[in-house]
Amino acid sequence: MYSETITSIGYGVCYGVAATVTMDVLGTVSQRIGLTAGAKGKWVGRWYLGIAQGQFFHSDIAASPEQPGEKWAALIGHYIIGIILAVFYVLGASWLGISPGLFLVAIGYGLATCVFPWFLVFPALGFGLFGRQGQPELRLFFSSLMNHFFYGLGIWWTAKLFQLS
Repeated sequence: MYSETITSIGYGVCYGVAATVTMDVLGTVSQRIGLTAGAKGKWVGRWYLGIAQGQFFHSDIAASPEQPGEKWAALIGHYIIGIILAVFYVLGASWLGISPGLFLVAIGYGLATCVFPWFLVFPALGFGLFGRQGQPELRLFFSSLMNHFFYGLGIWWTAKLFQLS
């Protein structure tokens, strides 16, 4: 049991890195073609650094003073969260006795992770629930939906690669 859990965690780490890379690459492509926009990464890094200093909520993260290292904080935090969520995915799939490589399960899980930006991150950045109070050109709701779809796609794709090996 212990070795199976450790193995699942190892797979989860790999899934998390690959799914987060997939999310970033496809998210960048979708921004460049004008499909999505989204919050700026430096704002999320500013928020992470603010949390470390005891400030969780901002009335407008864009108006908060810039902090050194916010881009790195955003990147590191983004990958840590992506890895943790994928570890939970792999452990949960194992516990439920389902294959992590099921397309609809992986996509559904990716989309389910939208609860974090919609109910936690966006309100904490000053954008309100679902990002409704954010700048309209950011298209926060749709952009987060697409990016988390890409995350689920990355989980599915990685699971398929592991099944081939």
